[in-house]
Amino acid sequence: MAIDLRSDTVTRPSQAMREAIAAAPVGDDV
Repeated sequence: MAIDLRSDTVTRPSQAMREAIAAAPVGDDV
């Protein structure tokens, strides 16, 4: 499944996706 960050309001990520994104090492999370 392709995730279009430009239309995240339309994609409506599930709670699991939100947790995966939140847990992903981004680098600016200080």
